[in-house]
Amino acid sequence: MSWLPSDHRFVRTALLFGFALGCLLQGTSLAHSLGENYIFLNFRPDAIDGRFEIHVDDLRRKVGVEVDGKGAAAADAVKATAPRVHDYIRRHFSIAPEGGPAYELEFSSTTVLELPQGLFAQYHFRARTGPLPDRLLFHHSMLYEGDRLHRGLVVVNENAKTGLAKGEEAEAVAMVFGPMAPDQTLDLHKIPHLLGGRAMVWQGVLHIWIGIDHVLFLVALILPTVLLLSGRSWQPVPGFPRALWNLLKIVTVFTVAHSITLLLAALGILDVPSRVVESIIALSIALVALNNITGRVREGSLLVVMTLGLFHGLGFAAVMGHLPFRTQDLLKAVLGFNIGVELGQMAIVAALFPVLYLLRTRPLYQPVVLKGGSALLILISGAWFVQRAFGLG
Repeated sequence: MSWLPSDHRFVRTALLFGFALGCLLQGTSLAHSLGENYIFLNFRPDAIDGRFEIHVDDLRRKVGVEVDGKGAAAADAVKATAPRVHDYIRRHFSIAPEGGPAYELEFSSTTVLELPQGLFAQYHFRARTGPLPDRLLFHHSMLYEGDRLHRGLVVVNENAKTGLAKGEEAEAVAMVFGPMAPDQTLDLHKIPHLLGGRAMVWQGVLHIWIGIDHVLFLVALILPTVLLLSGRSWQPVPGFPRALWNLLKIVTVFTVAHSITLLLAALGILDVPSRVVESIIALSIALVALNNITGRVREGSLLVVMTLGLFHGLGFAAVMGHLPFRTQDLLKAVLGFNIGVELGQMAIVAALFPVLYLLRTRPLYQPVVLKGGSALLILISGAWFVQRAFGLG
């Protein structure tokens, strides 16, 4: 660490602590707050068939089904526990014609899919429909237990109504279910493609807005941009250009850092245990907020932002990993998602920064907004860090 200035003990401590945490937690995992299950469907002239794909973590936490091991061991566990999962699916998922009773789901085989984001249990089924109607009513309330952010994605492989055959074009993510939208209608003649390029941009915007830990990290970074550090005390910046330059430096470094790791992780080049990533994201908020109070780091602050931003990129990639990118052009999906993250980030900055600039000279800004707000951020992120690092929540 000789390349760091001598007064950067705070920087060295932060980096070394992050490295030590990574070593401590290596090989463990932590489920992400935003997960998905998938339903792949084929619409035949007189039947619907397909499969349900459920992550084994969701089976354990929300259905009480344990799937241990990999390969043959996991396949045997999925097969042995299938009747229990079948009953759960029937209680929480249905397809029905308009004005008619739900079709009976007839389950057949089970398989296991191994992806970089973990194991998915696959439950194959068929529903006899008679002549396939033009419109179908779907109910989906699976796996929402204690997880308001969970989503269920319905993916169309084949569709007799439009002549779509598997392999002719990209599979269409037709519907996205969540706790606030468990009932939806699908017109088989007009199946939307919800996760195209523009939709991936929206997914990125959505994640930065609902990812409260990323939002709080941004807030912690922005609070002191309207001030100058003189010694170890803060003074209001003399004008808007200086404040804007402070903001642009920090946001640019953060953007570059998380874009690098987002791309590397999404492409499968970089893989860090999620428990490490989520813990350091929580720690990053506390570190930046603590510096807002103490004013210990000046020249090295961008180095801290760069280092911590790398872990935020891994956090973004973890959420992306649950989206059905095996049905998409991966590089386009990653770029679209990252653009969405930047747009969502810019919206937060644009809303917050002018207010902070106008308040910077007020007597209460430093003791209440800067230091009081930073202290609150430390309390919140500290609780998250303990939960994530030690598996308590």
